[in-house]
Amino acid sequence: MSRIYIPSGELMIKERKYMSISPEVIIPGVMPKFKIFLFSSKGEFVLWALEGNRVTTQQLAKLSKSGVKEVYVDLDERFKYEEYLEDNLGRILENPGASVGQKADVFSKVSASVVKAAFETSFGSGSLGPESLERTEKMIKNALVLLTETKALEPLAQMVGHDYQTYEHATKVLWFLVAFLKDNPELLEVIEPKYKTLSESQKMSVLIHCGVAALLHDVGKVFIPLDILNKNGPLTGVEWEVVKRHPLSSLAMFLGTDIPEFVKKAALQHHEDFNGGGYPFGLRGLSISELARILRIIDTFDAMTSRRPYKEAVPPKRAIEIMIGAPLKKKVDSSLVSGDRDQGMKECFDEDLLKNFIVFLGKLNLHE
Repeated sequence: MSRIYIPSGELMIKERKYMSISPEVIIPGVMPKFKIFLFSSKGEFVLWALEGNRVTTQQLAKLSKSGVKEVYVDLDERFKYEEYLEDNLGRILENPGASVGQKADVFSKVSASVVKAAFETSFGSGSLGPESLERTEKMIKNALVLLTETKALEPLAQMVGHDYQTYEHATKVLWFLVAFLKDNPELLEVIEPKYKTLSESQKMSVLIHCGVAALLHDVGKVFIPLDILNKNGPLTGVEWEVVKRHPLSSLAMFLGTDIPEFVKKAALQHHEDFNGGGYPFGLRGLSISELARILRIIDTFDAMTSRRPYKEAVPPKRAIEIMIGAPLKKKVDSSLVSGDRDQGMKECFDEDLLKNFIVFLGKLNLHE
């Protein structure tokens, strides 16, 4: 999260707030028309660029040589800055001068913003509008640029264990899913049976649409009251029934769009269990779509390894042990599991897909 500074002192700009940004995300000649500041050793904000769009390559090189890691913009300009990030995400991710960690941070900010906008728009209209889908698909296409880098999985490993928030959760599920599918391309042939006969651009489109399913699988949660969604404790029977409606609401959001059928099925079925004990229809085995079975695994893993108001994050290794039905070890803090429900997860997942996912996780070098 960007640090916010409140200037004080005689030479400060009074009552102004600033947020830090990395010089790595500045594309020369592209930044919006707002001032950019440096934070001096004297505790003062010093004007560095009168207009961001006039920043040159030479200026950035000089800044880098001086060892400056952060510059600042007025917090009132935050919307313009976030709009700039989204509009130029592809160029930022392709910038060889930016670190993978910084690219991942920008991608996370943009994707969370896109998901938030999609959720809010859907809540107002009751459906996913073409603009929301276009923004989502564009963002995912840019994400694929990042995932082609050899070190792109390192930031993903660092994201595991963070707080569980709907928008951030959607971003992590997207990243996990796309990386997992790129690591197991044969699964795309099951998701889309015509995959082998498609052109390269059409194959890319299939992967992007899988990303749409990952990013917006929980969009139906916009209709769950916040006091239920953010409840700090167990849900009542009535509250649980309300929550269980969200896959149907997610499907309703996709109706009327030209999104492929496998995306709609994934949104509807991502809480179905392989043993038939899931919801909303209690589907069993291969009657659940391939993409939904994959999402069920990734969605669960991220939820378990994320902090929530009512529980700590489960360590990745323990989360996998629970998912495969391994017994609880005495040394593991009981607060790191969610109760009886976790102990009965063994048959919730497609065993072959779960094995593939565990192999994939082994490449991330996750912390215990």
